[in-house]
Amino acid sequence: MANDTIINIILGAFVLGILAASYVALRRRRLRAHRLAMMDLLQRYFQGDVPVDQLGRRTRELVSRHFIYGSEFYSLAIAAFQGGVDAIRAHRTPSKEDETKLMRLLAALKQEFGLTELFKSQEWRPGRE
Repeated sequence: MANDTIINIILGAFVLGILAASYVALRRRRLRAHRLAMMDLLQRYFQGDVPVDQLGRRTRELVSRHFIYGSEFYSLAIAAFQGGVDAIRAHRTPSKEDETKLMRLLAALKQEFGLTELFKSQEWRPGRE
């Protein structure tokens, strides 16, 4: 009787371990897919293919609020912005109009998602290293 109880406990722990590992793997895969889709969407936005209102709608459909207001979304947006700058520089010397266009796109993106206010409060302050 005691052996059966011990075996059942071990089997239960093993099954829970497998389920937990499967959940973590599935969640990680899904987050990676969302991250790649967001990066593609942001790159197309900075190329001028997607307007800001459509970007906002599709982003909210694709990812959660927690992701949008997290630092990872902000870093993806800045990386896509830098990719837009690099794409312009690769073909020709950027003009003032190109720089203005990219800066306006970045400002519209920050306005759409409220990124300016969110990260302004997280700037350096004394006592915060």
